Amino acid sequence: MNIKQSICDYLRNHPEGVDDDVLAAALQLPNRQEANSYCRNLEKSGLVIRRRVGGKIHNFLTVSAPKLKDTPITRKLNDNVEKSTDWFWEGNIQSKIIEYLVSNKCQILSVADTESRQTGIDITAKKNGLNIWISVKGYPRETEKTKALTQAGHWFKDVIFDVLRYRQDDAKIIIGVGLPDFPRYRNLASSISWFKNSGKFTYFWVNENGEVRPE
Repeated sequence: MNIKQSICDYLRNHPEGVDDDVLAAALQLPNRQEANSYCRNLEKSGLVIRRRVGGKIHNFLTVSAPKLKDTPITRKLNDNVEKSTDWFWEGNIQSKIIEYLVSNKCQILSVADTESRQTGIDITAKKNGLNIWISVKGYPRETEKTKALTQAGHWFKDVIFDVLRYRQDDAKIIIGVGLPDFPRYRNLASSISWFKNSGKFTYFWVNENGEVRPE
């Protein structure tokens, strides 16, 4: 039995992602450690994304019909991606949005490693044949040199510029902006409310409880 292919086939039918215990039981592997080892290997090949969901690492297929000889489409992610305890850290915001997308039957295609500041689109997904690109930012901590309100303004400008770039690249994609729900970001969003319809994008607001509210 080609275990790697079996894992890919199983994950293709479970876009919500599954943990190593579920995989081991479903594929009748000796133990979860074997499922863990195979999934880590598939992650290195770019075929599987491993992300923390509800306290456990879940495995997601990166493409709808993978072939093991395909070129990797994403870099290796760290299992312990949620190293920051700040709920508003970019990696935590990204993870919550991924959970939301998966719960709404979206297939996760690629995830940028925020911890290593990997460049590229923060989240790419697909639903009903439509591509979804989402740019994500956290909220800055106050420092002696930089005010949080000031830095947040810069970060907000960055994600709005991403909307412009993404729309230029593809007029048909679904574009999203993922942000922690802070008054500063809400006020900035309100100040350019006219642009929302023109840019045709959706805000994904994440609150301290981890709830995601699209707008």
